[in-house]
Amino acid sequence: MELAFLPGQQPIRPGPLARFLPPLEEGAIAHAVAEWSAPGELILDPFGNSPRLAIEAALAGRAVLVTANNPIIRFVLEKSANPFTMQELQTALARLAAVPKNGTRLEPFLLDLYRTECERCGESVIADYFVWERDAQGPVLKSYTCPKCNFSGEIKTSLKDRQRVQTYSRHRLQRALALEQIAQSGDSYRRSAEEALGVYPPRVLFALVTLLNKLEQISFSPQLDSAVRALMLSAFDQTNALWSYPEGSRSRPLQLSISPRFREINVWRSLEQAIDRWAMNDPAIEVESWIPGASILPGRIALFPGPVRALMPALKQAPVRLVLAALPRPNQAFWTLAALWASWLFSREKAAPIRVALQRRRYEWAWYAGALGISLANLAKAVGRNTPGLIFIPEAEPAFIMAGAVGLQAAGFACTGCALRVEERQALSSWLADVGQKPVTPDMRLDNRVADAMRSILLQRGEPASYPLMHAAAWTALASCGQVAGHWKRARTRAIGEIDNAIETSLVNSWKFVRLDRGSEIERGVFWLTNPGEAEIPLSDRVEKAVVGILRQEDGLSELELETRICCQFPGWLTPERRLIRACLESYAHWNVDEELWRFRKEDQAEARGADCAEIEGLLKKAGIRLGYDIDEDDWISWREDRGVPGFVFKVMERASLGSVYQDVGGKQVNIVLPGGRGPLVAEKVRRDPRLKEWLGAGTRILKFRHIRLLAADLTLNRANLTKRLALDPHKDRDPQLPLL
Repeated sequence: MELAFLPGQQPIRPGPLARFLPPLEEGAIAHAVAEWSAPGELILDPFGNSPRLAIEAALAGRAVLVTANNPIIRFVLEKSANPFTMQELQTALARLAAVPKNGTRLEPFLLDLYRTECERCGESVIADYFVWERDAQGPVLKSYTCPKCNFSGEIKTSLKDRQRVQTYSRHRLQRALALEQIAQSGDSYRRSAEEALGVYPPRVLFALVTLLNKLEQISFSPQLDSAVRALMLSAFDQTNALWSYPEGSRSRPLQLSISPRFREINVWRSLEQAIDRWAMNDPAIEVESWIPGASILPGRIALFPGPVRALMPALKQAPVRLVLAALPRPNQAFWTLAALWASWLFSREKAAPIRVALQRRRYEWAWYAGALGISLANLAKAVGRNTPGLIFIPEAEPAFIMAGAVGLQAAGFACTGCALRVEERQALSSWLADVGQKPVTPDMRLDNRVADAMRSILLQRGEPASYPLMHAAAWTALASCGQVAGHWKRARTRAIGEIDNAIETSLVNSWKFVRLDRGSEIERGVFWLTNPGEAEIPLSDRVEKAVVGILRQEDGLSELELETRICCQFPGWLTPERRLIRACLESYAHWNVDEELWRFRKEDQAEARGADCAEIEGLLKKAGIRLGYDIDEDDWISWREDRGVPGFVFKVMERASLGSVYQDVGGKQVNIVLPGGRGPLVAEKVRRDPRLKEWLGAGTRILKFRHIRLLAADLTLNRANLTKRLALDPHKDRDPQLPLL
């Protein structure tokens, strides 16, 4: 299970339909293929739901075979591998703008749909967008820039604005035309398609149908025609009512339901904005149709326009060396909209393979697991025994990881590793085509098995873990030994509930675990061990030590370079969150803007910090003697009262190893003395670990080096005011560091 997580960077330009495509980090795929394959080898993507994955693999010199049943994703992949030039997109929009419409051109006709009046000066202006509330009869806000009085911003709509928009609700012909392109009268998909159209405001639907009608009446060159359809695809995406306003939790909608508050974007403005989304950097990758038996050259992508199960008979002729994929997350919103968009842009016939999405409203995880197993059935045999598989799971959550594990094992793949970042919702799992694998017969010790797996993870981490991590660890442990397949074979859809119940029962009722948070939902719980005697040093302290070690050995690293090294040192369930790594970096290094590198601070070099610690220890000893205490010193400095009665205990450290100190003292109150720059790192560790928060709240103090220097120089310090003075921190305006807790 020692799988190293493969980090990347957030893409600067996510590209078209980014809200619906898997949010893979830039560079992660290139890193994966470098470790898991050799140049020129054939990689299979059985889901074809991520253009980024295929393009990065091809750019790394691999031959890539992609099965893409969704014509919308195929189109995005093709145009991402060989993107339009800015000039082509601008020309396409200009040609579209000049198309005649009702005695004028198409551009002013569509813009006029969004005409309003400036509330400041009364000038007639074009709105960029209107803001709706779902239950209102019309828009409640409008945004525009007035060329006369220069007002720019949002303002309440007028009665005339609300009356004007109602006129488009009566344009039933346009709605009928939009519906006809998806499903003809009498078609079993007709009613579902009509319901799906409800996510488009009436004025938007009127504008889109106008565009679609004109597209069928005019003739462009093939390249310009594709460019126009690309711009329109982005308009379809941007102008529906799924997006919340302001953008929030529904930035990646999963259900086809109108947001309580949404923005109706000016359709022509959305076409203009789409140019930047499609004017991408050119990777110059050739995309060709898959021809059974034909070899795929390195650096090229071969597309199979169908599901992976239809590819199976011919796949034995292809020497696949790696199965690489982003696990597709069930998304009723995108799958339904893709069926609409494919029908509008291409044809009902080309949309036929995905029209079934119009009728399904919900995708239960048990259904998804079964569907995944069926779609990948025989893939293990087709690619050959011991062929590795590397599966990225963006938007990872417990149920998603669980369903993926069930489906992959049911399809004949054996789990060999997993790494998870809970806060980033990113997971990575490795599998092996195991044709001869037999499901392990389930036994009656399921509760014990999951409990042992979760206890082992907590011992390895040495600190509490959240429910998603515990859940994933339990499922993966069962998958790695064949138990998941065994339960699935015996109970099918009930197997998921049985294993979930065993996990929850173990966490809630077992004497082995204790819940540290006070929440009501178990999914938000944080858990620790009742008996942690064998636990390792806390993970956060080990990560801090590793970051310092790397920076001292090799100063001047990019954040991605350091993060990659840390993930290699802490693989699998030890994978640290990016937020912790960043807190460590900011505590010990500074960002060089010119070099774009992190450089270690001079004051944190080993020799300098060693001198600082020695100085602070000396000051504490002198202060204790001046106040009349007996001094005991070893790794700790203890001030003792007469007859050896304990007084104050100090621990001087250069690193913020709070968890380690907590373990050493068994939760007793002490005074931890640290450099002031450790403040944000202390705050991050306390945020992650409820034990530390309770410990500090009960009396343990965090003292800065500067504070000890001030106390040592304070001639008014005595035993009577000592406790109060220790609680004081230097004034914020004299201290550039964040205040410690």
